[in-house]
Amino acid sequence: MSLAVQGLAVRVLEALREAGVEELVVCPGARNAAFIEAIPTFGFRTVWHFEERSAAFFALGRAQTTGRPVAVITTSGTAAGELLPAAMEAYYAGVPLALVTADRPRRFRGSGAPQAAEQRGIFGLYAPFALDLEGDEPFTLPAFDRPIHLNVCLEDPRGGPAADSPVPHDSLAGFLQAVRSPLIVVGRLAAGERAPVERFLRDLGAPIYLEALSGLRASATLEPLSLRVAERVFARGTFDGVLRLGGVPTHRLWRDLEDIRADLPVLSLSSLPFSGLGRLSVILPLDLPERVDSRPFQASLIEDDRRLYRSLAEIFEAEPHSEPGIVRRLSRRIEVGAGVFLGNSLPIREWDLAADPVRPAEISASRGLNGIDGQLSTFLGGCRADRPNWAVLGDLTTLYDLAGPWPFAQMAPQTSATVVTINNSGGRIFERMFPNPLFVNAHGRSFAHWAALWDLAYQAVDDPRDIENGPGLRIVEIRPDAASTARFWERYGALLA
Repeated sequence: MSLAVQGLAVRVLEALREAGVEELVVCPGARNAAFIEAIPTFGFRTVWHFEERSAAFFALGRAQTTGRPVAVITTSGTAAGELLPAAMEAYYAGVPLALVTADRPRRFRGSGAPQAAEQRGIFGLYAPFALDLEGDEPFTLPAFDRPIHLNVCLEDPRGGPAADSPVPHDSLAGFLQAVRSPLIVVGRLAAGERAPVERFLRDLGAPIYLEALSGLRASATLEPLSLRVAERVFARGTFDGVLRLGGVPTHRLWRDLEDIRADLPVLSLSSLPFSGLGRLSVILPLDLPERVDSRPFQASLIEDDRRLYRSLAEIFEAEPHSEPGIVRRLSRRIEVGAGVFLGNSLPIREWDLAADPVRPAEISASRGLNGIDGQLSTFLGGCRADRPNWAVLGDLTTLYDLAGPWPFAQMAPQTSATVVTINNSGGRIFERMFPNPLFVNAHGRSFAHWAALWDLAYQAVDDPRDIENGPGLRIVEIRPDAASTARFWERYGALLA
């Protein structure tokens, strides 16, 4: 972690202590990693929580009881918004609550990049004193008896600021004239956008990475051009530009354009005005020409990708009880044509890696800010009575939305919905990012009693092929084998080395 990133977090913690804060309630995440690493050196009394709304109310209760200010520290995105109800209560009750929200750097504002919300001033009048901090900017905190807000803009703890990037092209024609060997990345597409995009990609003939939300992964027309293994694709292929179609991509390769490949020009064509990048790039409407000249076909890249994918399939078969192995089998268990809602954090990433690409399903997800709150409710609100409906969620995501089943009894009686919770006992997405176990929010909870609370059918399985069909809302809990998952990622890393 860079000294600049850690230094700002340390200065904020020092200022909180000088303002009389002795207790913290902290919700760990990637964006506030600098706080997590620094907190143990300060001697604060600290409570760790995984859910920001409850954490803020807990902090409120502590401040009411002790009469002293308490700080709640969150990661970015919807996590910051979850503090608003407690801030409103604290404002009218006159309770000193310090709302510390980690944020992405200012250059990401308005970009639509993951977890890049407009957090500055988000609490309005409910935080009469508010600061927006970045880098080495000086600041002081006043004595306070109502909520204050510190929005702390931090670089990625695993990287650094965006490097200089080339001047982007301001039209698709200009981009295609200048870029001879592009990589095409396709994010979320609306149903009506898929046919023209498929035709354009077929005619262009460049290598493509199709995310599940594109709805085009099962296209036989695009199969000869499709990359199945996107990890380290920039190291495996020769590209002189990146063309994005549709929504902001989920895959890490999009973030690599901030630093590892900041030299590549990027053009995005989308129905939404968000580039998803904190660097120079152009976003234009998704308006495709009727004709386009084909690109040179990178046969060696496709051949390399197919070799990797065959080796990856062998790992899936060898480790069926790993998380990716479970997702692989689950994608084959779900009915063709079903609606599948993918939870944020690991499920959507593992689905892109592991799901059988030739089994068509209508994939959806909440990829506006990519938060894990409200996912179950969003899924249920999108269920249709004329098809099977499936959600694939993580355990913390499910715990965020325990009241979610409430409206299901009011839906059409023939609606069938299956919620698959992959319970790995915490936020395991952080295990391969940070060595500190505090990020994981480890637990030993099961969802059997939660299902019973709502009178729902419940099934615990080791193999997705054992999931039973049935009417109504069903809860399925799958516990991956931790050792198998570790072996999977070790073999996957070796495969890409």
